[in-house]
Amino acid sequence: MKIGGKTIVAIAWVGILAIIIGCGGGGSGTGSTSTATTSSTATTSTTSTSATTSTSATTSTTSTTSTTSTTSTTSTTSTTSTTSTTSTTSTTSTTGGSLPSNVILYTVSDGTNVFLKQINPDGTGSNNIATYPAATIAAVSPNPTKTNEYAFASIDTTAFPPTAKLYKGNVALNPATSTLLTSTVYQVIDDIQFSPDGNFILFKADTGTGFKLYRIPVGGGSAIPLSDVFEMSVNPVVGTHLVAVSQAVGALSEIFTIDYTNAASTQITTTGVNVFNPTWTRDGGTILFAADDGAGGNWNLFTVPSTGGTATQVPNPGNYFMAFGFFNEAKSKIGTIMFDGSGTLALEVQDSDGQNLTQLVSDNSLGVTCYWTDSNGRAVRVNLPHFQFGKRKFGHR
Repeated sequence: MKIGGKTIVAIAWVGILAIIIGCGGGGSGTGSTSTATTSSTATTSTTSTSATTSTSATTSTTSTTSTTSTTSTTSTTSTTSTTSTTSTTSTTSTTGGSLPSNVILYTVSDGTNVFLKQINPDGTGSNNIATYPAATIAAVSPNPTKTNEYAFASIDTTAFPPTAKLYKGNVALNPATSTLLTSTVYQVIDDIQFSPDGNFILFKADTGTGFKLYRIPVGGGSAIPLSDVFEMSVNPVVGTHLVAVSQAVGALSEIFTIDYTNAASTQITTTGVNVFNPTWTRDGGTILFAADDGAGGNWNLFTVPSTGGTATQVPNPGNYFMAFGFFNEAKSKIGTIMFDGSGTLALEVQDSDGQNLTQLVSDNSLGVTCYWTDSNGRAVRVNLPHFQFGKRKFGHR
């Protein structure tokens, strides 16, 4: 499709990084920040969570970071953490993290590095969290049930075609000291997510014939192909075993859920257009996704029950091009990646009914994704890819 004279078909990946539990500081990022709010009446709904979390954190200026956590099998979690200002990290918990609560995480890139940054929903408190080399680390995801354990893809862009391998290791992300999980060499691995129970790794990769969703045991072994997919997002609720994906239906695409234990697939939407970038609400009850208008015009955000049904458009009073959305914990607001009125990529926040749009960041190097942290600052089970607009890399499209 053409937007403002630019041909935009879908999403191409140019680098990737993940939200890391207890990560330290990084290099400075790029991009500018601007704030503008449109005034209108908002309708706000609040959903309470079923767990009670108590967190106390102490910050020191020593050279190490340690986190201690005790989690009961009931719905109450108690976490105590000590955080240093250096980059050496030791972690003994995955139920909590040193990330601030209720912030939006996003990425920008200078072409060499990808910068994971945070910002408050009101546009204040912009800060760089971590820096990753875009050329060698293609995807990263923390294990939500293990201490200092990460799945990551190391990529060799000097080869033609490029080669990517899946590893499991510590936060150093060093293939030489990590475990190679599968002998298959992929051309691209651009999304990795652990299952909520930490038993499996779900990842999207291309061997040269198109992207597929794969499942592999966390200890390594045979990677089982599950389905052709475009984008993916793992349900955060333990025991659900579902991945929301955008998947081809003829020349278009729809949202499906795939059970990663048996590859059973259920079609969730019947929009008759192209859909993109599904994400889950924290309770697993709703899927938020972007869709085009079928006529080469704007993309809009839609919600649909995760069991299927009628998709409902999130109001878009400014008629902006909405590429990606992620609900906050209460489902009252949505962080969006969109093209603003000047045609620049922007991170904005709006009420769930589309009102009170506030621009937080305007920067064409933005990755087309964001993540809104929970009230306890956790950011587990969520991969944060950095990608930009271009053509989807699929053999059948």
